[in-house]
Amino acid sequence: MIRVGVVGYGTMGQVHSQAFQELNDVELVVVADPDPDRRAQAQRDFGVDVVSNIEELLRSSSVDLVDICVPTYLHETVLAQAIVGNKHIFIEKPLARNLEEGQRILELAKDYDKKIGVGHVVRFTPAYTGIRESVLQGEIGQAAVARTFRGGSQFPQGWHDWYADFDLSGGVILDLIIHDIDYLRWLFGDVERVYAKTTHGRTTAHLEWAMIVLRFKNGVIAHVEGSWTNFAGDFYTTVEIAGKDGLIKYDSRETDPIVKTTLAEARAGGGVTVPENPAARSPYLLELEDMIGAIREDRAPLVTVEDALGTLKVALAAEKSARLGQVITL
Repeated sequence: MIRVGVVGYGTMGQVHSQAFQELNDVELVVVADPDPDRRAQAQRDFGVDVVSNIEELLRSSSVDLVDICVPTYLHETVLAQAIVGNKHIFIEKPLARNLEEGQRILELAKDYDKKIGVGHVVRFTPAYTGIRESVLQGEIGQAAVARTFRGGSQFPQGWHDWYADFDLSGGVILDLIIHDIDYLRWLFGDVERVYAKTTHGRTTAHLEWAMIVLRFKNGVIAHVEGSWTNFAGDFYTTVEIAGKDGLIKYDSRETDPIVKTTLAEARAGGGVTVPENPAARSPYLLELEDMIGAIREDRAPLVTVEDALGTLKVALAAEKSARLGQVITL
């Protein structure tokens, strides 16, 4: 039996907690959150022990895996404490708020004898894994251009509206578009050059939009767009990959595999839009299943700290490009 403690009971903490109920020989035993209402909600939802923070979690419970679902700016601090506690660790994306924090996390992870996985969930989303398989099998020939979009729903609301504080969240690029950056890196490899434009500093944070152009070392050019500019609506994503011999297109609004789901925060009128596939197992379940498999099989998780740091570097280069109005070479 693998015993799990979840740190942070916002939308993602709730989604992960539910997923753990569906995994064999896995038990969610404790949830940590500073908000007494969220602690009470966790008790109602799953009947687990609740504590205020990770220090109490590590003192009060014999957990094997710490699942970190706190805001981005707290990632390094909480992960470092979990390492001191000698626990396996799963941490939500992005790996860190800035490069310095990400590099320190990488140093902490070196020679660590427990597993650390990072939650880049698009790698587990059936439509996206299917597209990747088609491209890698050469069904459209040599890929040349990719286009992605992610957005459509209202601005996410979290603890003290931390998403709206760019210094804490990194805005739409680091919190939202990083999903597609990671997926495209998984598909095409290393990025060579980055150019980006955003509305950051020109509009309220609640109306941020960004467009990024990525040039990969293999020659592929990708146009990556994300938006927090929509009012209440349905979250959707699109992918288009053009190759020498064909084109792959995907639009979640047309194929209906993605619906908008929310948990406790959303029931209260806020929260983060969570894509879920009703026709298949949840990608959030699949990524946590991979993490459990990595522990049991003594192997690396699909998304390692090194992988996540590579994606973080590209996202931060996009932020820098937008700020300076220049192409950034990696």
